[in-house]
Formats: sequence, structure tokens, C-alpha cells
Amino acid sequence: MKQFADRLREARVAAGMTQEQLGFALGITKSSVSAWENGRETPSFRMLPELRRLLGHSLDELICGVSALGTKQRLGEDGPSYLIGEATSVARDEKEHALLLRYRTLSAKRRAALLDLIRPGE
Repeated sequence: MKQFADRLREARVAAGMTQEQLGFALGITKSSVSAWENGRETPSFRMLPELRRLLGHSLDELICGVSALGTKQRLGEDGPSYLIGEATSVARDEKEHALLLRYRTLSAKRRAALLDLIRPGE
């Protein structure tokens, strides 16, 4: 059975982030992220909401290994699904999935700029 450290590592890699990028986004060092992923330490309780946001996984998935849908995997007939608030969004194909992963690696400022660029004409 996978432990929190394994699920955290998998979620970080799936989000397309390095340990250094995740640490920077959380305001901690790369070595702290490494310690979490190796099971030597665990994140403080106050870090969990930000980890959820950055990695795009619910706390149930990260901590317990169970998705909001009650399964360990969120792959359906339509492809991978992503929990966004209380709604679920499904990537239509591999290219869209890759774009989503790349988007998650952007800083908040760059995300906002990208969304402004692709927003329909107003």
C-alpha cells in the first residue's frame, strides 16, 4: 500500500513540478520537500491546503489515498479527471492533459497573464 510520501511524489511529478519548484511555491526548501517524499518528515497542517491547490489533488487523495470519487484512480472512460473545487473537469486527450500539467508549473503571475491572453474578446 502506498504511503503519503509516495502519493505526494506521484502528485508532484504528475503536476510537472520539481522538488525545488514545489518548495519555492510553498516558501520552503527543496530539502524539506525531499524529506516529505522520503518519509523522514511530514508537512505541517497549515501546508496541506496549499499542497492541495498546487498539486491539484484532494487531501483525501494525498493523505488517505482515496479520491473524492471513492477510488484510488480518477481515470474514466473519457480520460483522466481533475477535481476543481466541487466540479470535475476531464482532459479530452493527451495534448490537453499535457497543457494542464504545464499550466500548473507556471507562477501565479504567469497563469493570470495566460488566462488574460486566451480570454474570449470582451
